[in-house]
Amino acid sequence: MLFDKIINTAFSLGAAIVIFGAWAKIETKEFGDTALTAGLLTETTIFCIYGLLEWRKKPRAREEVPAPPAHPGTPVRKEQVEELTASIRQTAHILNKIFRV
Repeated sequence: MLFDKIINTAFSLGAAIVIFGAWAKIETKEFGDTALTAGLLTETTIFCIYGLLEWRKKPRAREEVPAPPAHPGTPVRKEQVEELTASIRQTAHILNKIFRV
């Protein structure tokens, strides 16, 4: 959606101005106060818009999550084990990429 791209672009621009303003403030540049204020006002506006847009979203249908076993010792279904194993493998793969283990 074009509107989402515009909001995300404005949000990123505001964040960039905040960082630039913070740098200028730390370096005690003349324009530091103005840049920091402009960035923070931009961020405030974007957060307000995001907050209002949340009210327009339709609630999603809840996904069915299998219930845990009722009692310890109750057998676990094969699908649950396979799903958990796949999730652990995917997590391990991501961690290996991050930490290059």
